[in-house]
Amino acid sequence: MSQNVIINDVVKKYGDFHAVDHASLKIEEGELFTLLGPSGCGKTTLLRMIAGFNSIEEGTIRFGEKVVNNIEAHRRNIGMVFQNYAIFPHMTVFENVAYGLKARKVEKREIEKRVNEALEMVQILNLKDRHPANMSGGQQQRVALARAIVIHPDILLMDEPLSNLDAKLRIQMRTTIKKVQKKLGITTIYVTHDQEEALAISDRIAVMKDGKIQQVGKPQEIYSRPANEFVANFIGTSNILNGTIVSKDRNHNYKINLGGSEVITAKLTDLSEKEVKVSVRPEEFVFSLEKEGILGKVVMSTFLGDFINYEVELEDGKVVEVNQYSKDMLKEYEAGVEVYLKVLEKRVNIFDGSGKEALLCEK
Repeated sequence: MSQNVIINDVVKKYGDFHAVDHASLKIEEGELFTLLGPSGCGKTTLLRMIAGFNSIEEGTIRFGEKVVNNIEAHRRNIGMVFQNYAIFPHMTVFENVAYGLKARKVEKREIEKRVNEALEMVQILNLKDRHPANMSGGQQQRVALARAIVIHPDILLMDEPLSNLDAKLRIQMRTTIKKVQKKLGITTIYVTHDQEEALAISDRIAVMKDGKIQQVGKPQEIYSRPANEFVANFIGTSNILNGTIVSKDRNHNYKINLGGSEVITAKLTDLSEKEVKVSVRPEEFVFSLEKEGILGKVVMSTFLGDFINYEVELEDGKVVEVNQYSKDMLKEYEAGVEVYLKVLEKRVNIFDGSGKEALLCEK
């Protein structure tokens, strides 16, 4: 039976270094929740704390109503899928998947039934008599997934499970994982450094940096309204422009100059400083045919099917990315051509001068 997971103010230290620094999360029952961040951010350490492989210096972790801080890993009823598959090379697929059930002394007929069901769910029932050496990486990862779910865990933990696969297989496997997780309704905590993978697979995401939780939200929320400059840069591509406040009215509508004649209006929280940072994604720029906006010069263009990605050097030397979609294309721009960029002001994000705090008070 699936359970929720409540992480309250947990800390993991190595000497004076905080690998996990007072992290708190509530993961709902049946949710596919992703811990996302760069290498060294603490996401795998936190996963191992949930699994029982790492000790907890401070705080509590609960599965449902039960505090599991001092419960051994093998008594937590978790399924685990690792980056390196960790399947036994001398065993067949069936024997690998049955291993956990045999350790739990499940009756033989029940083992056969549950293993066949798990293998059918991950679409490798026809390979049950094969050995891992005669299988592809994607097939081996399906074995690892089947072995994790066959024990009917309360919590499924997945640590960078797709990082050893090529791009096409990663897409196939993340679809399989999402379908299996939804069908079974297992609370799943998924660790990855790949933001595209996190956006595609997750119900919600926690973005981590330096052991701290930076933001928690649905994929669309984190992409469209990042909490700070780090999240904006880590999730997708963001161009960070320096903006100068030029005026403010009594309703907190600020006018912000981004360079040249480009001035945008945004409703912000109360702000005393004059300088802000404005995050503009490549699809939030448009080329102006009226020679209004931010002046720049095309450095390079790359055709990517349904859109062209441009690198544009601005007057201050900053290079920004601009996506021009085929359906909106009025003309193409070659390298060396001067262009003017306008900003879709309703979609951009604005941070304080340090980049640590979002200032928009409404969308």
